[in-house]
Amino acid sequence: MKSANNTMTYQVYLVGGAVRDALLGLDVVDRDWVVTGAIPEQLEQQGYQQVGKQFPVFLHPVSKEEYALARREKKQGQGYTGFICDFSPSISLEEDLERRDLTINAIAQAENGELIDPFHGQQDIANKCLRHVSDAFVEDPLRVLRVARFAARFKEFNFHIAAETMRLMQTISTSGELASLSPERVWRELEKALATSHPLTFFHVLIEAKAMSYLFTELVWPKPPVSETQLLALDKAQRWAMICQHTPLEQLNRLQNALRCPNQYKNLAQQVRSFIEQHAIGMTAEAWQAWLMSVSAIKKPQAFDKLVQVLSLITSTQAKDWQALRLAIAKLNATDLIKQGFSGAELGEALRKERIKALQVLDSPLLKN
Repeated sequence: MKSANNTMTYQVYLVGGAVRDALLGLDVVDRDWVVTGAIPEQLEQQGYQQVGKQFPVFLHPVSKEEYALARREKKQGQGYTGFICDFSPSISLEEDLERRDLTINAIAQAENGELIDPFHGQQDIANKCLRHVSDAFVEDPLRVLRVARFAARFKEFNFHIAAETMRLMQTISTSGELASLSPERVWRELEKALATSHPLTFFHVLIEAKAMSYLFTELVWPKPPVSETQLLALDKAQRWAMICQHTPLEQLNRLQNALRCPNQYKNLAQQVRSFIEQHAIGMTAEAWQAWLMSVSAIKKPQAFDKLVQVLSLITSTQAKDWQALRLAIAKLNATDLIKQGFSGAELGEALRKERIKALQVLDSPLLKN
């Protein structure tokens, strides 16, 4: 492809996940491109917008897909940010592909459809193997999480991790480099893993890679493990709450603060663990009323629905029975009590008693006989 002023040509290649997913017969959602033989000014002249400060990545003026200049990386500092990048137009496509994590992610496609596969990624796709591209794999600690996440994503295809790649992951774990990862990076990989059909595989791989004690120090791994069949019916936040159910509340709070979990994940996991520690099936109507108020069952029905889906699985009860508790008190309001002259604190107490009465008359397996 020629530049705007026709003084230099450059080549554009589709790379990474788009090529891999197409070869696996999956829908291609995101497309990333690598440009060889170019300098930033050439792309800017054609309307590309540069984003990111660490290295030149450009957004296409129409599609808004990412185009990155081919680059070489040299490890200099610690952690996943300790690299010096070279974006010279003389850098070849193969040099750019060599810096990638796995062979299945190091395949490129030319504009004419030809596949460029210097590290035999197609063979590893056929063999269902997750294999590192080069020994430079150990220079980036984030790759331990990425490989675990890919193992979770492609579990349904029966992918396995090459023994030599697992050894390198263990080397990274014991090196102390995992400590350099930011909470945001760790959470991002975890959240993506939770979205796969086999999220537990992510943790199983980290256990084998000796990374769990460094990345999720406070997490008490469930034994026996959570059922993946159960997890399939849940969303990402619910899956996280199920995985954290055995972690004591104090530890859970430290874990989620360290990971900087989004509130929707954090609150749900806390509510699930709090019920396990402080409550039980067979409580009195008074205790159920207090719990329903503590989780804002009336004010936040959607959040309550997610909570009881998890708790019903953990306690082997029916979600409809939990919802019946909420419905019994949700239909009550303060209007009649106000007409009777109640106000202020007395109104609140009278409403509480009415809710308890409504729960007491329920024929519910959750209530104490």
